[in-house]
Amino acid sequence: MTPNFSVSACIYTIIKFPSGELQVTISDFIFTRIPIVIKGSILSSDHLMELLQLVSAIRDRDLISPIELVMPYCAYSRQDRICNEGESFSLKLFAQLINSCNFTSVTTWDNHSDVSTALINNCINVHPKHFISKIEHTYDYFISPDAGSNKKVFTCSQTFNTPMIRADKTRDVTTGKITDTQIFATADQLANKTVLIIDDICQGGRTFIQLAEAIKTLQPSCTIHLYLTHGFFDIGLSYLSTHIDHIYTTSSVCKLSPPSYDGLLTII
Repeated sequence: MTPNFSVSACIYTIIKFPSGELQVTISDFIFTRIPIVIKGSILSSDHLMELLQLVSAIRDRDLISPIELVMPYCAYSRQDRICNEGESFSLKLFAQLINSCNFTSVTTWDNHSDVSTALINNCINVHPKHFISKIEHTYDYFISPDAGSNKKVFTCSQTFNTPMIRADKTRDVTTGKITDTQIFATADQLANKTVLIIDDICQGGRTFIQLAEAIKTLQPSCTIHLYLTHGFFDIGLSYLSTHIDHIYTTSSVCKLSPPSYDGLLTII
């Protein structure tokens, strides 16, 4: 198996046994008193187990040096509360496992919920304005796609002196399907304007297609760009490009380019 993480103090190998268990082995370990930095997003349960074993192997060699984790995408952050009876609180459990490693700091990018930042010890969450500042384009409006994004988009609006327009969606929490999308703007506001929709995660893209359709129905002359911190694009980009003229994302989870975790934008 290819290691999912990079480590500043060593290299490591990982094997997966036929029964499914993982085994991590580190080598070329460099003893240091400066922080040991581990970088990588957790995109599967195997990645989580890999991280826990990696930290355990490092601690067998070095009990003193601080360990920092750079984890751009915070897994399980979309389940930041119990919505239906009988559900597990997966984010809380995930945070407990991360906290068991006693990291000196955990750097994340644009957490889906403030609950993630609160539950993970020593969490430093990088605001999306840091990445949006790298976009060499000016916009007439920033658009928040739903209530959960209002706070961060408002901060971007203030930072870049760009007016904000709110949108909202109604979702069936039992199925996850979006049942309605609204844009709180007028046709005159959007006439011949260029807007940037700002959000943290795109899995398939239904949220943004429905929002783009609502914008185009209201004002066909509006040009639409999209910024996403974590672009999974599970069903590709052709679906999104039907109404969206340009897409920006980071390297946190994007499968269209090698992860670098340096904050640089992948421009699509």
